[in-house]
Amino acid sequence: MTAPASSRLRVAVIDVNKILNESEPGQAAKKRMEARYEELKKSIDSKQEEARKIKEEIDKQKVMVGKEKLKEKEEALQTKINELRQLTQEGEKEMQARQGELTREVLKSVEAKVDAVVKADKLDLVLEKSAGVVHASDSLDITQRVMKMVNEDGNTAEKKEGGGGK
Repeated sequence: MTAPASSRLRVAVIDVNKILNESEPGQAAKKRMEARYEELKKSIDSKQEEARKIKEEIDKQKVMVGKEKLKEKEEALQTKINELRQLTQEGEKEMQARQGELTREVLKSVEAKVDAVVKADKLDLVLEKSAGVVHASDSLDITQRVMKMVNEDGNTAEKKEGGGGK
């Protein structure tokens, strides 16, 4: 016995990771992350170079300088190493926090667009592709549609921020 057409379950699938990685707002967030990563990397590289120079000095002067001077240099090296460790840890924490924040911004937009599609198409269920969907017909996939909406929304936000006043 088949159910009447009006009581059929309306299902769609979406690939949220694809939208996060390929949408314009997702790409913009990734570029901001990469730019900040490069800034942090330069700072860390600079500290590493300072530590390397101190170590070279110690190695060159080990036999020539007294124990007191050697101890001072080794303490300076240890201080640089500690600064480097702290800077690296802080950088990692910042990058994780920033990634979470930027991902949340894009996800908010995705959720709003999914809600709009759900209402427009009167969907009963939307499944995330990566959450165990083994197969779904392409006709059920709303990923591109939602990504287009997210991109349009991102472009509108950029125009508002970019200027409209004189």
